Amino acid sequence: MTGLRRLAGPDELLALLDDDFARAEVDPDRLHSSWALGDAAGWVTESRRTAGRAHLVALGPPADAAAMLGELAPRADVGLGSVTLPRDADSHLPAYRLEPRNDWEWFVTRAAPPLQAGEDAVGWLDETTYDEIQRLLQRWSPRHDAEPARPGVLRWAGLRDADGDLIAAAAHTEHRAGVPHLASVVTHGEHRGRGLGAAVTGWLTRTLLAEGTGWVTLGMYSDNDVARRMYLRLGFANDHRFTSGRLRPR
Repeated sequence: MTGLRRLAGPDELLALLDDDFARAEVDPDRLHSSWALGDAAGWVTESRRTAGRAHLVALGPPADAAAMLGELAPRADVGLGSVTLPRDADSHLPAYRLEPRNDWEWFVTRAAPPLQAGEDAVGWLDETTYDEIQRLLQRWSPRHDAEPARPGVLRWAGLRDADGDLIAAAAHTEHRAGVPHLASVVTHGEHRGRGLGAAVTGWLTRTLLAEGTGWVTLGMYSDNDVARRMYLRLGFANDHRFTSGRLRPR
């Protein structure tokens, strides 16, 4: 295994990785530094979840990614607070643990999904609906990521029932400018099983692709089998599985 080395910048990182996830997630404007060790490479940005700390994303063999983290974690000039690693790479971390630890998956599509029943009722939501969206998320999606008016959250799509109540929604976000990332797909619990999540996701994906983005991405927690089946049915492909969490000493 070759030792830790600092890369020249995003171009060298992306050339080394040659990976869709990296191309969708590496934002040159947010990049603090990029690194390689063995057959793994990764990048450091400001953490979205731990104020004043940095976040490492590493791709490659789990053992090499863990070794990279082991080299970077003690460095005050890097200041890591949280990490995203290949699935189960944290099993190779004798000095650190991830707490909380979350397993999740990344999906991408470049093709419009099959038309879903109910899409004709979906539309964009404006700022006057933000309180409604927030209540829907807090009640029915406690692990949601995107919230109204947060940085990187651009727009919301949703649909209402016959009484005008918001019963499903999803966010159009960006981690890198020009790459749409769907987040916080939520359906009211009393209306689940009717395909509303698929209608919102399908409409939003189709609309974003029609705007010329070329691709749409999303992420989901790995224990959500219902969501996985829906995304696969809509044409999303998944070949990236990760473990993320806040970095703690053992």
